[in-house]
Amino acid sequence: MSNTLTKTADTRSGTVPETVHGVPQQHSLTRAITLHLVPGAAMTAFIGLTAPMLASWGIDPIFALFGGIGLVLVPIELGYLAAYARRTTGSWSPLQAVDYRQRLGGGRLALLTAALVAWFLAGLLVSWAFLDAWLATNVFAWVPDAFLQFAVVEEGDPLSSGMLIALAAAAFVFNGVVGPVTEELYFRGHLLPRLERYGRWAPVINTVLFGLYHFFSPWRYPAIILGFLPITWMAWRNRSVYVSIAAHVTINMITVVMLLGAALAVAD
Repeated sequence: MSNTLTKTADTRSGTVPETVHGVPQQHSLTRAITLHLVPGAAMTAFIGLTAPMLASWGIDPIFALFGGIGLVLVPIELGYLAAYARRTTGSWSPLQAVDYRQRLGGGRLALLTAALVAWFLAGLLVSWAFLDAWLATNVFAWVPDAFLQFAVVEEGDPLSSGMLIALAAAAFVFNGVVGPVTEELYFRGHLLPRLERYGRWAPVINTVLFGLYHFFSPWRYPAIILGFLPITWMAWRNRSVYVSIAAHVTINMITVVMLLGAALAVAD
């Protein structure tokens, strides 16, 4: 069953056809790679420029990550979707550029989300315990310190109560909700349907490129790719961005809680 949005040409409004027989226009591999990686490259440049600056001001560099989500990723990804929707439908709503919108029953969505989150978190914990520090030290030692400082949790000066409140607010808003929802609309809702010509390889290509898009944390490539492959597969299989949004938001919320727990432990 296809839930793709069938849009027809409207010469009066200047819109152009976006689907052929209900299938979104397919991207060339070069275009797919570009659209997957450009936002990550911009985010990496932003962190590289702002993290050292924040550190020199006595502000935790993690705020460069949150700032990058709000000031770089969201404008680029939602801006692209809005411009695409305007060109093809006449509407500025980014949702009009999202194709995988099949709704799932509440029970099925909850079960899929729980299973996908459990899979991802199991891999993430293994990565944190055994891979991240080793990869950062032995494989990605050439990466600037502005990024490597996110590879491991180190002892340092405790954060003030005001800084902890700001950290919690920024983490929950940007890393917990805004970031993952935007990424899923862009990567799974828009880009993945435009890889359908690759068949079962479409979710694999989308996941690998999504992993590589995290240029700012390359030591997490294994955890991201292996953890997100089932999420991408389920979004593709069910033609539903809702399952990937639910899983991604839940995963990020849990990791935010873990991050704040580590920060509170240092404060104590």
